[in-house]
Amino acid sequence: MRTVFLTVSLLLVAVYAQAQQGLPRVAPREASPDWNARIMADAQTQASDDTRRPQDYRIGPEDLVEISVFEVPELSRTVRVSASGDISLPLLGTMKVDGFTPLQLEQAVMASLRQSYVKDPQVSVFLREYRSDPVSVVGAVKAPGLYQIQTQKTLIELLAMAQGLSESPRMLPGRTIMITHKSRPEAAAADSSAAPTNGTALPAQWKEIEEIPLKDLLESGDSRWNVPIYPGDVIKVVPAGTFYVAGDVNQPGGFPLTDFDYVSAIQALAMAGGTKRTAKLTEAVIIRRDPEGNRAEEQVNLKQIYEGKGEDVKLGSNDILFVPGSVSKAAGLRAIEAAIQIGTGVLIWGL
Repeated sequence: MRTVFLTVSLLLVAVYAQAQQGLPRVAPREASPDWNARIMADAQTQASDDTRRPQDYRIGPEDLVEISVFEVPELSRTVRVSASGDISLPLLGTMKVDGFTPLQLEQAVMASLRQSYVKDPQVSVFLREYRSDPVSVVGAVKAPGLYQIQTQKTLIELLAMAQGLSESPRMLPGRTIMITHKSRPEAAAADSSAAPTNGTALPAQWKEIEEIPLKDLLESGDSRWNVPIYPGDVIKVVPAGTFYVAGDVNQPGGFPLTDFDYVSAIQALAMAGGTKRTAKLTEAVIIRRDPEGNRAEEQVNLKQIYEGKGEDVKLGSNDILFVPGSVSKAAGLRAIEAAIQIGTGVLIWGL
């Protein structure tokens, strides 16, 4: 019995090591390289046709702003926006500029000067440095990180800045992109109807979350999926989940869920090269976590499913399909439990 226990434990260790080395048995989505080529080409086209101006940019903390007053050079200044979103100007004192566009700031300075000091002021605002609210790109991209943008850009342009989608077997893109938009003054105004009836103001960081289907973005040609991205937004290319097949199968290992949230047990076995002749199809089990995070088992009679006498079952991310062989089922499950306890299951359980 001890030999059986060690044999199955070593099998699970091999499955884990195989996944750690980035060698799932399913090839990465074939369209991925073409998608990256399309991302780069579309981003270059959009950049060449770009008619947007930095005047759309919303000033924020740490930006460096140059304010020039025509024919009154002593009032001109280059100032850094403070962490609280303020600047200090001669005669005018402290001004709140967080959320202003350059044009709005020009108008605000002109209005203040006109009231007291200058009869017909002419003011220009130039943004020398853009430091506030970078866009975060995370998840299954080649170069996740923070990206400074001066004005509105598109989702395709930001994916290109992150060098496209990841092609690593350890981090393949899934089906969706989640975008969290930072609040903008015009968005908050548009959503003012959602404010509580007691008059309480909307939260300062009012957010909107958008879900973009990756395949539609890159293959449909529908521009509605290529949504605008603004400074402060967060883009997450959701990584594909992974399920595992272990036991008496021809190619045990981890397999990415690149196109679906779930696969059936029969599909999972096909990806694992089918079962061996010694496999006990009537004693298979799916091991997963329940909603409370506890280990749960589901008995699966693969023979009945093959014969059309039983309903196929689904495997999702981090699920394990274990097919026992000539060794006893109890010994195999004890080996899985032991492997999890000693740390072999860290990747499998996503801990």
